[in-house]
Amino acid sequence: MATPTLPADWTPDKQGCLRTNDYWIWDYEVVGDARTVLGGPSQTSDCFPSTWDATVTYAGTQCPPQYTSACQGTDSAAAVTCCPTGVYSFACQPETWLPGVHAENFRCQSKHASGGTIVVTRTAFKKNTIAVETRTRGTQEHLFALAMIYATPTSTATSSTITEPPTTDSSSTPEASSNANSSLSTGQAAGVGAGVAIAVLMLASLLGWFLWRRRKSFRNQTETPNMEEYIDSPKSPIPPSSPGELPSFREPSELHTAGSIPYNNLHELPAK
Repeated sequence: MATPTLPADWTPDKQGCLRTNDYWIWDYEVVGDARTVLGGPSQTSDCFPSTWDATVTYAGTQCPPQYTSACQGTDSAAAVTCCPTGVYSFACQPETWLPGVHAENFRCQSKHASGGTIVVTRTAFKKNTIAVETRTRGTQEHLFALAMIYATPTSTATSSTITEPPTTDSSSTPEASSNANSSLSTGQAAGVGAGVAIAVLMLASLLGWFLWRRRKSFRNQTETPNMEEYIDSPKSPIPPSSPGELPSFREPSELHTAGSIPYNNLHELPAK
């Protein structure tokens, strides 16, 4: 069962709850199981939360309004018993005073402050009867009340608890920190990979362009002949000439002399 909770400002919402002169005798019609209680049986439904039970412990850090801490268990983490405030100073009923089947329902106990006559309403649970009677109260008689149980206040629980800092293996700390620093997210890794691929493509393109330019330049140099070597070659149709020497030639208007042409080669023209 989950621990129920109540608002910090919870108070009974019906009139007549926690009246200091509302005396009832809760008689279970068993020897030793009848008590004078502040308030009647109807308060279990009218003056307490719907989740209330004599053994229910509420989660909280303090008693609700109109209640005060009456006692706490021997353990520092034990729950706190909250009893009504007002005219009577309630304390926790000693465990040795818990005779009867229903004793745990009445955890708060006090005494009448003075003697005198009081009006008491007696309810008999087996007979299911209610009767009003007058009786003389004594200062030695005990008065009981219903309690609300709350968990240990936070301040008490934390003051007795020391939280040790988590211990780690020093040999694994550098490796863990280096892994944390060197780890990249998926998006970052994808960006780095794309950047490297682009850089490689650019370098490959630049290297290819450089090789192509170099090969083209080498090809132009090999295809252009050296004129001096070509002229000096034995297969060259152009004979080498001395610088400034002009070739000899004959003027076309120069006539051959008679002595230069043999007569036997002359033919006489036929007569008409």
